[in-house]
Amino acid sequence: MLNKPLYLGLYPRFLTILNFNEQKVNLTQMKQVINFSLLGMFSILIWSCQKIVDIGPKENKPTYIVEGRITNEPGVCKVFVSKTKNLTDNNQFEGISGAVVKIENNGTSTVLPETSKGVYEVSTIQGTPGQTYHLNVQVDGQTFTASSTMPELVPLIDAYIKSGDFDPQNTIVTVRYKDIPNVKNYYWFRKYVNDKNQKGYDLLNDDFTPGTEVSERLSFGNETNDKVNDLKSGDRLKVEMSCIDASVYTYLNSLYGAYGGGNNGAAPANPITNLSGGAQGFFSAHTLQAKTVTIP
Repeated sequence: MLNKPLYLGLYPRFLTILNFNEQKVNLTQMKQVINFSLLGMFSILIWSCQKIVDIGPKENKPTYIVEGRITNEPGVCKVFVSKTKNLTDNNQFEGISGAVVKIENNGTSTVLPETSKGVYEVSTIQGTPGQTYHLNVQVDGQTFTASSTMPELVPLIDAYIKSGDFDPQNTIVTVRYKDIPNVKNYYWFRKYVNDKNQKGYDLLNDDFTPGTEVSERLSFGNETNDKVNDLKSGDRLKVEMSCIDASVYTYLNSLYGAYGGGNNGAAPANPITNLSGGAQGFFSAHTLQAKTVTIP
């Protein structure tokens, strides 16, 4: 489970070059998979769809980043508030204090106290699948809002390494889950090696697998040029599976197309955030499950 902003390991907060891994379609199992690997300085770059993404080297006026999440697990309700940085700045999280952060559900509003600079969290809220949660952040005279509906939990049945799927540079973990029929499902897989998150994630939907048992291959690897970081016997490979709603899927999916990943010759578009008010970031109410495999 991530205890820091996702953008520190996944998204470009600065105006940097992104390298996306292949977009693959498994024709044998008939499902769509989008695999992202974001290289460079990793943090969020989420622009509202009314603005133009400036990919030039000039410094830009900082804008707020709001990243919030609530899950079906107790104690996982957290919101990070910060600002974008310039290319020449460091990539460390520098939170913004003094925000008023609230989450509302069914007429009950809960204020999230600031537990450290820019981090607002509460352990008394546990998300419930099927419920819609509303985020409200007020800071420096600005208000940012978003809503997210937590999907039903799709059980993560198993995770394992098949014979022949181990390689020091690229090991494959196969996960199995049973898609829920008669409802649209979206899946977000994050990966960790010895509790350190990998820089890529896998994004799936059930366009071609509604109601079926799905086996998906997830790639773990050495993300450095140093062989000392090669995978080896005893390493723990953790898969974290989240069932996300359509708005979060759209954001993560649009991030791929925002930098020409669609390979269709079109000009880059802006990632579609579910936040309103001009902030970058996203808010997600999602289920959370994890399984860990140890390399034999």
